[in-house]
Amino acid sequence: MAILHKSARGRIDFLDERFYTNDGIHFYPSVTTVLEVLPKGAGYYQWLKDVGNNADIVIKKAADSGSKVHHALEEYLLGKEIRWTDKKGNACYNWEEWQMINRFVDFWKSYNPGLLAVELNMISDKFLLGGTLDIICYINNELWIIDTKTSNQVHDSHALQLAAYAMMWNDTHEEQVQRIGVMHLKALSKGKDKTGKKIQGEGWKLHEFEEPLANLWESFCDLRRIWDRQHPNYKPKNLSLPDRLKLTL
Repeated sequence: MAILHKSARGRIDFLDERFYTNDGIHFYPSVTTVLEVLPKGAGYYQWLKDVGNNADIVIKKAADSGSKVHHALEEYLLGKEIRWTDKKGNACYNWEEWQMINRFVDFWKSYNPGLLAVELNMISDKFLLGGTLDIICYINNELWIIDTKTSNQVHDSHALQLAAYAMMWNDTHEEQVQRIGVMHLKALSKGKDKTGKKIQGEGWKLHEFEEPLANLWESFCDLRRIWDRQHPNYKPKNLSLPDRLKLTL
């Protein structure tokens, strides 16, 4: 049951559901929600069998770790200091998380991108869609949308995700996105690309998707039609209850 404040706008998270709305009346799915209809592949289902009952625990642990890294990178890009330990000396991140944060910092210092926005919520009444961009920035005078990933691999769904973001951005901005890519923080790269053509460093790589944006968007729209068929009335199940209560004395 979703319980929303009557003035709720923008991105709304409730338990395991996410909605985007401009007016509190019309609700749109996120790009990543739509992509859930994409089959995860035989390897994923074999992994579920191998892990067994611990699968949910492993998935949640990975998601929590990814969220911590994303939040740290957002704070860093907003000019805040990121510390491995708190004032009492307790570790705020495990070693793997701290490595990934440092890999991103290495990328940022090496290429000095011009940051336009971080963690930007977008809602498209045209495409009936919402999403949150990790980073939109200029690299070598080209406008990029970059999504940071802490997973072990970069998947085809990531290309479709970024294509949808690019379409939403380009529909409402004069300055058009020219390139899209995933900042993979668990890459196998050993250092800078000797040819100078790839943006990478030790343990990180900006994985660019070179397939035409129109083709990727067409594939996303195919999935969207399937998603719409499965969710014909996508909206919170309850809009009448408040999400906050306070006793007035």
